[in-house]
Amino acid sequence: MANLAAPDWSESRKKFANGVASVLYGVIAIMSADLAYEPGIASRYAVAAGALLVGLAMSMTHMFVELVDSETQRGAHVGLHEARELLRSSLLVMTFPGFVAALVLVAQLLGLQQGTLAKLLPYLSVATVMILGFGSSFVLDRRTIPAMTRAAAWTLLSLVLFAAKQMVP
Repeated sequence: MANLAAPDWSESRKKFANGVASVLYGVIAIMSADLAYEPGIASRYAVAAGALLVGLAMSMTHMFVELVDSETQRGAHVGLHEARELLRSSLLVMTFPGFVAALVLVAQLLGLQQGTLAKLLPYLSVATVMILGFGSSFVLDRRTIPAMTRAAAWTLLSLVLFAAKQMVP
């Protein structure tokens, strides 16, 4: 069977695209978690720690899934080098949760009311998912239409999640 990949799909671009896609796990984890970022529910430090713990849990989940997938495909355990690559990719999951944790703490320094983040975070999450979807495709071959299609599909996923959260009081 012929290789259908375009010649400009280099290994570094593939790794970058996978890294971008890995960040999606952290965004969806934060969107799914019911972080207590409403005023009076928990301290900002507890909310920031909660965001990091949610990210860590999803990062570990990503690593375990990728590890089992890799081992299943090859029929053997992964080596140390590949395990390090899986760990690196999985730590990218922490990007958005880390950003949210920093945003929670910086909001205090900026004097923003505590409920402001609760109102902005869903929109920031959806926008991030859209950008990640576009970027994970566009980086591979710089084709706009497939990248926009992926961005739309991933955004739809985040909007479904957002809608489901709105239905639960």
